[in-house]
Amino acid sequence: MDPKQVVRAFVDAHNAHDIDRMMDLLTEDSVMIDVAAPIPLNSKQDVRKLFEMIFASIDIHFEITGVIAEGDKVFAALRTTGVGIGVWAGRDITGFKCDVFEGMFCEVRGGRLSRTMFYSDTVTLSKQLGGYAPAIDMKAGVKNVM
Repeated sequence: MDPKQVVRAFVDAHNAHDIDRMMDLLTEDSVMIDVAAPIPLNSKQDVRKLFEMIFASIDIHFEITGVIAEGDKVFAALRTTGVGIGVWAGRDITGFKCDVFEGMFCEVRGGRLSRTMFYSDTVTLSKQLGGYAPAIDMKAGVKNVM
């Protein structure tokens, strides 16, 4: 797969809530940064845990609204929509709706994502999902402030 196809496959797996397929599309040393995550993402296992939490609490969907690729780097513009179906960051968000725009910048190596950075409207997303606070970045030692 070319890099754009890898990103599209990751988004398709996300929309199917297929965590195993998502993990297959990450390199073993993959790095993921997501400013909206309620937990630190210091390993591939942390990424799995994050998506398990997301899919257990939100019926969520990414719509790719644009893609730009250059070599092994891909930027996908996303519209993220969803409806709460459980507990998120300690709050019952059943029935809460989210609708935000995000960006996903990826580096692809050997047909897998080696580095992924999500950029989100964290203020709007947090308000829509009951006012949760993003995680502390354990590597930088800095709290993501909204």
